[in-house]
Amino acid sequence: MLLTYLLARGGAEVTLLESRHDFARRFRGDTLAPGVLEYLDTLGLAEPLLAEVPHTRTDAFRWHTATRTWTLVDYRGASARFPFYALLPQAEFLPWLADRARAHGATVHMGARFSSLRHDETGRVSGVVYTVDAQTHVLDATLVVGADGRNSKVRQASGLAATELGASLDILWHALPRRDDDPSYSGLDLFGTPHGSVALLDQGTDWQLGWTIRAGSLAEVRARGIDALRDAAVGALAWLDGRLDDLGDVSDLTLLPVRITTVERWTRPGLVLLGDAAHVVSPVGGNGINLALADAADLANRLVGPLRRTPPDPRQLDVAAAGLESARRPGVEREQRAQVRTERAAAERIGSGDDGPPRALGVLSRIPGFPRYAGRRARVAVPAPVAVIADAAP
Repeated sequence: MLLTYLLARGGAEVTLLESRHDFARRFRGDTLAPGVLEYLDTLGLAEPLLAEVPHTRTDAFRWHTATRTWTLVDYRGASARFPFYALLPQAEFLPWLADRARAHGATVHMGARFSSLRHDETGRVSGVVYTVDAQTHVLDATLVVGADGRNSKVRQASGLAATELGASLDILWHALPRRDDDPSYSGLDLFGTPHGSVALLDQGTDWQLGWTIRAGSLAEVRARGIDALRDAAVGALAWLDGRLDDLGDVSDLTLLPVRITTVERWTRPGLVLLGDAAHVVSPVGGNGINLALADAADLANRLVGPLRRTPPDPRQLDVAAAGLESARRPGVEREQRAQVRTERAAAERIGSGDDGPPRALGVLSRIPGFPRYAGRRARVAVPAPVAVIADAAP
C-alpha cells in the first residue's frame, strides 16, 4: 500500500490488487518505528495519520516479573519528533493510506485474488491473472510486485524458493477488552513466568495478550489445556483474574506460527518481492512491518523515475529491483540472525523456572545508557524520498 501511494504520488501508473474485501484482520503487525514516522513526516503524512487514526504510543519495551521490572529498550532518544513506537492497527492504517493513493490516481481493487503470472515471449513477467467474484481478469504490467506476505502466492508462482532459518517460538494471541480501571503499562510489555512469557500489547480499546510456546508444541499445549495458559496469565497479571473465564479451549486462541525465512532471490525479470514475501521476520523487536515499509520506500525511489518514462524501459526496472535487494538484504539478514539467537535463548528458558529476561539482555539493561542506545538502534532507517515524490503534495 505504501509503495502504491509513493509511485502514484510520483506520477507513475500503479494498480494494487487486494484479495480481501476489507482490511479487518486481527493480530497483524502494527508497531510503527520512530524512523518510519520520521519518513512519513517528510511526506506530510505523520501528523494527519496520528491525528486521524486511533493508536497508542509506547516509549519503552519492558520485562516484568513478580519482584522487578527491566527496561530493556528505551525509545525516547530514537527521534526528536517521534520518540516512541506508534501502535496503530493496520485495519485502520491501510484504508487511510489507500484513500490517499487513490487521490493521486492509483487504482486499488479490493476482493481481487491473484491467480497466476503472465510472461512475454522472452520469459519476462508481464502481468498477472486475477479473479473478482469468480470472474477472471488479466492485468498487463511493466513490473509486478509481490507484497502478499509470508505465504506469498506470487512468490510460489515465480518459483523462487524460501528457506526456513530456524524459528524457535510460536505465539498464541487473544484480544481482551480494556477497562477504564485497568493498570497502565508501557504498551510493549513481557511478563516472565516459570513456564515462559506472556506478552501484553496496548491496543487502545483492547489488550493484545500473547503466550509464547516452543515452536511446533501446540499439540502439547492443547493436551495441558486452557487452564494452564489462563493460570500463567493470571499468575503474571493478577488483575486478569476472572477476565479469561470465557476461554473454553486452546482453540479459542489465534496461533501465530513464528517463522524466519530467507528467499534465494527477491527478483525475477519483471518481478520483485517485498516485505514478508521476500523475508519473513520474527515478532522479536516488532519490526516486520517497519522493514517492509523501508523496502517499499527504497523501491519507490528506484522505480519512480523509470516508470514515469513513456514507455518504461523494462531493463531499467529490473536494474532498480536488483538494486533494492543489494541495498536491503544485508541489513534484513543481520536482523534475522539476531532474532534466531534471541528466539533460541527464549525457547531454552521455557519451563526452566527462570522468569527473568534472557541473561544477556538483563545484564546489558543495567548498564547506564544502554536501553537508550538499544532504542536508537531499533529506530529503523528509511531512505529519504526522492524529489519527485517528496515535492508532490500529500
